[in-house]
Parts: sequence; structure tokens; C-alpha cells
Amino acid sequence: MIFVYIVAAILALFFGLQFFMIFSAKRAKGTKISGLTGKLKVLEKNGVKGMIYFYSPNCRACKIQTPIIKSLQKANKNVFDVDISNDMATARIFGIKATPTTITVRDGIIDQVYVGVKQQDIFEKFLMEKR
Repeated sequence: MIFVYIVAAILALFFGLQFFMIFSAKRAKGTKISGLTGKLKVLEKNGVKGMIYFYSPNCRACKIQTPIIKSLQKANKNVFDVDISNDMATARIFGIKATPTTITVRDGIIDQVYVGVKQQDIFEKFLMEKR
């Protein structure tokens, strides 16, 4: 019987942490971004929209999402990828708690935060929108 309680507690903890990561990522929506450096600096400007994909080399889900992002990068100059193992400072600016996380930015403001693997058409729709 104690085994059942232990398993239930572990499952509750796992799903609780998942919920917390997604909830805290969604709170960032509408936040003005600042402090970006290098090629990402362009996303702070008005009239610019783009995406930042945060990944880690040893993340299994990232191995599925990365080819999707790479294909989007070929068609759009404002799609960026950030390896959090090499650039933790940028991940901190956005409050990244899990990988893969993709953030869409419009006019220097976080438009959406996507945690986990997402379909390519979700991102294509954002990139093709006029405003």
C-alpha cells in the first residue's frame, strides 16, 4: 500500500512541475523585452517580429523541434536559435525553465510562449501574419 502512495506522490510532483513550468512561461506574454545582445537585438525594435527557439544539446524533445526551426530559419531572417548551454544569459532574460521553448516576439513584446514540441504550421502562421 505504501508503494501506491509513493507512486502517486511522484506522479503528482511530476505533473505539478510540468504545470508550473508552463504557467510561469505563459505569464511572460505581453512583457517588453530588453537587454538582448548581438543578432537578437533586432527583436527589441518596433515593427519587427520574430522567434527565438531555446534548446539544449542533450534534450530529446529538442532533437524533434530543431529541424522544424532550422527550416523556418532558411525562409525568415528573424528566426533565431539559442543553445542555453552556451548562452544562459539570454535564457535568463526570458525566464526559460524548460527546453524546448519557443518565444514569438512582435514590436519588442513577447507575443506567445510555446513550451515543448510544436507543429511547424503554428510558427509559419505567426511568421506569415501581416500584423
